[in-house]
Amino acid sequence: MTTKAVGEFKLGLSLEAYGIELRLWKEPGEREWGATLRDDDKIVDCHFEEDNLTLAKLHVLGEARNRVMSRSGSGELPGCDTFLDSWKPIKMAKPYQKKGAFGSSEIDKAT
Repeated sequence: MTTKAVGEFKLGLSLEAYGIELRLWKEPGEREWGATLRDDDKIVDCHFEEDNLTLAKLHVLGEARNRVMSRSGSGELPGCDTFLDSWKPIKMAKPYQKKGAFGSSEIDKAT
């Protein structure tokens, strides 16, 4: 997946899994990715390296699943591969920022 600047927008992917809202996008580096996990009022930014989009999706899903498992102690959550094909495209205004990045005025579903 390559990220293209479309006017003022950057393309990314969105998913809600394990009760956490996830955002994933490609950073400029060859293997660099960015993600944000939002759980209630907590927003966690992640930057990591993966070889391709599938591995990047699994990376973010694994992080979300681990967070929920550490809080609940329940091992009865669906595996990360369950959500692999459920991501939806989004367009994000400007470079992704922690504060206000989930507001409807800044992120719209891609058409």
